[in-house]
Amino acid sequence: MEEGTPASGECVVEAAEPRLKHEMFVSNVRGVDLAFQVYHLHDQIFVYVGGEDGRFDECAFGVKARASVGGGGVATTTLLGTEASARASSDATRRFALRSGKSIVMSVNMPAGAEMLQGEAEKILIRYLRETKELDGDLKDLERAFGGM
Repeated sequence: MEEGTPASGECVVEAAEPRLKHEMFVSNVRGVDLAFQVYHLHDQIFVYVGGEDGRFDECAFGVKARASVGGGGVATTTLLGTEASARASSDATRRFALRSGKSIVMSVNMPAGAEMLQGEAEKILIRYLRETKELDGDLKDLERAFGGM
């Protein structure tokens, strides 16, 4: 056996780049602090958008269907909450999955009385994803979905 070659049954350990990146930031929108947490994986993004209190009442998952299955739409499901109560999360998840082509898990828990800021929160998230180069090729379609930037 050659030197440096593992014997049968032995394993070799190789260093690898981390595949999970977690980032957090707070953005003030019209006097309301919104907290963002983003977990990046290869073809998936996990996002939390909400108040600084960390309330986690709803969550949804969305994935873009292949064109050969159902015309290329988006399949979404509610992971936490009811379909009616998780509407903000499922709607945002559907938009991001459709335009990005990535699997998205999103939890939108806007502070009480600040629900009307969701559109602005989504635009902040798009700008963040542009800055981190997570959705480089997909941003034009995503921006059009939200009425431009």
